[in-house]
Amino acid sequence: MITFLGASFAILSLVIHCQGENCLPGKYHKSSPGPEPGMSECQRFSQSSCCFSNYTEELAVSPLTRVNHVYWDRCSPLSSRCEVYMKKVDCFYHCSPIAFNWINPNNSYAILNVPICENYCDDWFAACINDQTCVRNWISGWEWDEHGNYCRNECIPYHQMYRNGKDLCESMWGTSFKVTSSPCNCLMMDHDDNNVIQHLQLHDSGTSSPTEALDTENKDSFCQRRQKSLRERKEERKK
Repeated sequence: MITFLGASFAILSLVIHCQGENCLPGKYHKSSPGPEPGMSECQRFSQSSCCFSNYTEELAVSPLTRVNHVYWDRCSPLSSRCEVYMKKVDCFYHCSPIAFNWINPNNSYAILNVPICENYCDDWFAACINDQTCVRNWISGWEWDEHGNYCRNECIPYHQMYRNGKDLCESMWGTSFKVTSSPCNCLMMDHDDNNVIQHLQLHDSGTSSPTEALDTENKDSFCQRRQKSLRERKEERKK
């Protein structure tokens, strides 16, 4: 019963955040989402973007060294696999019009507890497992001067800094992300995320109890497809 109520509460706690599309405030954010043709990176947001296309020019470089005066290679250049996941998170924060749904009430420039899929975090951890980092929290862990960010501590592999994918996702960007194993209510940083938002909004407007929320999830065709897709992805990773 405790597990059941916990899962039910998790579902309902996700749906109350859905407010449609808008842009976070910030130096590199637009005031409202709109088309951005010619994006060098983050192209999946080109039809409705919260960042200008020229913002993505730095992100398109590989190996990536610096974005917005933040150096990503203070230990060593990121591997190409690890770089992909880092870019996806940066694209989400700066360019996605759905990030606003999880705006931090105590800091409007930040996001809070964005529901991210456990599968995504496991993939991210596997991609970066042998890369090097010197900070556990990339938001607050750096030393700074007029030239940018610097390491406070020695560089160690990701697999020593983080226990697993969940630890990475819930630590690397502070409280920005919250890992969930509920496949219908979490983001994978891909085109399907818009469908997740629609699913959450549907629950928000049409679900009156935790029991109904779980029952709807079990029957929903989107959930069934999503569960199948993530299950196949997990099996592929094992191989």
